Amino acid sequence: MLRKLFFILTTAILVVAVFTGIVSALDVREPLVIKTNLENVGSFATATHVTGINYAVDNGELFAGRPGEWLKIATPENVIVGAVATDSSRPNALYVGAANEMAVYRSNDRGKQWMRVPLTDELVGGVTSLAFDSANRVLYAGTDTAGVFRLRDVGSSMIAGGQTTLDEPVRQVVVDSTGGGLAFVRTTMDLYRAENGGLNWTKVENLGSSPTAMAVVNGTPATVYVGTTDRGIVSTQDGTTWTLANDGLGLMPGTRLQVDALAADPAQLDVLYAAISYLSGSTQVHQAPVGVTMSTNGGASWSGLANNTPQVVAELMPVAGQTGAVYALTTTSRTPLAIGKAPVFSDSPAVVEAPLTAPATTSTGVLAWIVAGLAAASLVFALVYDAARRSKRTAQAARESAKTGAGRPQPAVTTVANNR
Repeated sequence: MLRKLFFILTTAILVVAVFTGIVSALDVREPLVIKTNLENVGSFATATHVTGINYAVDNGELFAGRPGEWLKIATPENVIVGAVATDSSRPNALYVGAANEMAVYRSNDRGKQWMRVPLTDELVGGVTSLAFDSANRVLYAGTDTAGVFRLRDVGSSMIAGGQTTLDEPVRQVVVDSTGGGLAFVRTTMDLYRAENGGLNWTKVENLGSSPTAMAVVNGTPATVYVGTTDRGIVSTQDGTTWTLANDGLGLMPGTRLQVDALAADPAQLDVLYAAISYLSGSTQVHQAPVGVTMSTNGGASWSGLANNTPQVVAELMPVAGQTGAVYALTTTSRTPLAIGKAPVFSDSPAVVEAPLTAPATTSTGVLAWIVAGLAAASLVFALVYDAARRSKRTAQAARESAKTGAGRPQPAVTTVANNR
């Protein structure tokens, strides 16, 4: 009985293991897509250290990598990615906002698995900007029709913690990750400051101009820089008091200098970049790009990095840890333009796809075949051992039968005569 049970169990293990191995072998993954250059950047998250990974949204798809090598990250089906943010305290954590639905997605393994977090079912729209507060584990999501949302990451899920509707679409959200509680939302005309950890938002009335760009530096204390239409750059460390940071920008009496883009290098807290242009005219405003300037002392002074950019710069993408290396996205092209020491790449991004016929062997498939081999070996051993035992018992029974036959008395032979 035990022998039969062993055979049944071993056979079942063998069948399951072989089936798992076959399924794993037939599991053909999507081909790897690697770009040498991005071509239509909608959002990006710069690495927080020199060897870190940058994330960029290109044509509604998510890519990870560094200048010259961008690997496509699979996102949930039918999701057009509109924004991306990372957690500086957890390298594997990743957040994306959908451009075609009111939802954000979180991954704790760099995009292998995603958790969907709906924002609202009452309005149609998408996410325009994301910012994550690593100290308080709070995600801020700006949208085009529903204002700004606050979500708390509790590990097992994301908990909605408030929504503030605004009159205009959210252009940008920034937040510090030092625990200082600095968080700002920028629309086309107004700037809003977070109160009570983002539970409420208040319009900033003392900026003195319309906000055009923002950047945050996670120093001690944290500092938020805001570019304006005609007041240059102002900074704050408490959210209420603003300080001018225009030395070297070229802001002179009688001129209107607009800050078109701002960016900070997360790996170098004193390095910032700004793109500027001059405005002229009253009824019809003309904009003349000046170029990209850089500060290596936290905005105390600025010096030219690239003059006469061909178009007005809309956003700047710094290369982490490389002073003077930054890419520009212009109002006419979202293809990164190398500025300063940034490497120059082809205007036509090369795309490389890994062949479908050579999928990587997964650990599950290898384990399945190992288990199958062990089960098969056990089954063969059991069959051989059982056959040997049967043969031994048959031989022993034959010998015993032969011995019994030799020692038994033979019956007497009786001759019967016929009497006739």
